[in-house]
Amino acid sequence: MVQGVFTGITGLDIAFYQNEFPKENFKSKTNDYQTFIGGPAANAAITYAILGGNATLITCLGDTTIAKAIKSELFDVYNVTVIDMAAGSNLLPSLSSVLVNIEKATRTIWSGQQQFSIHKETSYEKLINEASFCFSDCNLPEVSIDFLKKSKALNKKIILDSGSWKPHFPECLKLADEVIASVNCQPPESDLLTFLENTPVNNIAITDGENDTLWFEKSNSGVIKVPKVQAVDSLAAGDVLHGAYCYYRYHEGLSFVSALEKATIVASESVKYYGAREGVYHVVEQTK
Repeated sequence: MVQGVFTGITGLDIAFYQNEFPKENFKSKTNDYQTFIGGPAANAAITYAILGGNATLITCLGDTTIAKAIKSELFDVYNVTVIDMAAGSNLLPSLSSVLVNIEKATRTIWSGQQQFSIHKETSYEKLINEASFCFSDCNLPEVSIDFLKKSKALNKKIILDSGSWKPHFPECLKLADEVIASVNCQPPESDLLTFLENTPVNNIAITDGENDTLWFEKSNSGVIKVPKVQAVDSLAAGDVLHGAYCYYRYHEGLSFVSALEKATIVASESVKYYGAREGVYHVVEQTK
């Protein structure tokens, strides 16, 4: 059985759909708002599971009422198994307020994140040993670096999501086989591609929203055209791409480029709807 293990941030996104920001010190009202489980690793794991994969998520949530509701939804609705490295904590999980501009299909995010105390006695070596691949969003460095080192020691394929530059990212890159990076992830002293090409990473993809995705595989390179769609919500589109990529690459066994191409279609479908799930469900229905 193909088993995917994902690690990184999980939280709650509260999305408000309107076309302008409120003025400072003024209120703004909309009847169009929703809540979603958020976080790059969580969204990728959910996407992977919706498409048909078996997903386990290593994250930090704690035991607040909100955290318990998130854990329940992950397992009961999406069949994602959760390993909570912050079990017992009363700190709030990650909470984000998101303004989605419907006309532009852009999203602006205010994100609250806590520094959890990690239960280092929680063991996940057996889980990694049974995994077909290991994915990290490079957040939660106190968890992700240890997770990646243990995954590498067990010769597991490691995929990194690099949405934004982080100080510990170079350490993660030394352990990775494949990286899907946003063009917005820029190292402080060089351009992204030059930096990535000087790492041991075998396969590199650089996404740029609705623009072409660049890919680099050993001595080959190319572009993937992003389908033109009527977008209404780009929230978590990159996370959807990452989860779909893992599914097509490791569950379906496609090549690096073919998996990226199919994942790009899924991500493009997701932006046609509010939230990150409905478009993925549509893809599943279309393939039945």
